[in-house]
Amino acid sequence: MAAHHCRLKATMAEAIANLVADAVDAGSSYGKVKVYTGTEPATADATAATEVATCIGPDPAFGAAAWNAGTSCWEATNAGDFVCASATGNASAVTHFRLTDSANAVVLQGTCSATAGDDLVLTGAVIVASAEVVITDFVIAVPINQA
Repeated sequence: MAAHHCRLKATMAEAIANLVADAVDAGSSYGKVKVYTGTEPATADATAATEVATCIGPDPAFGAAAWNAGTSCWEATNAGDFVCASATGNASAVTHFRLTDSANAVVLQGTCSATAGDDLVLTGAVIVASAEVVITDFVIAVPINQA
């Protein structure tokens, strides 16, 4: 039986946000955001589609989670920009991304495009080869008491 309308206790939401942030910072170096075209895999454990950019984050990538009353979420915000110095480029629109640690272990996967409402919004959905891509705002948000 599936659980519906479960609500996290605030301390648990904070712990989850910090756990995800710490997983990105695991390893010997910096976390990464990898951007892909093609069909988004059903799970973050499945093989991803065509990678078109890898953005390198700061080390550590995220700060400690903080409460945001406006969104009713515990949020871990990037500690600096994620920068893709030289993207391979793509002819079709980007569709998804993966957040990884320095050893490329996937931490999470989400949707990606130039459309508001996706998990990661870029200024353009088509990335030009050798273009610099900069992700300036990245938040790991864990809500509490959401129905």
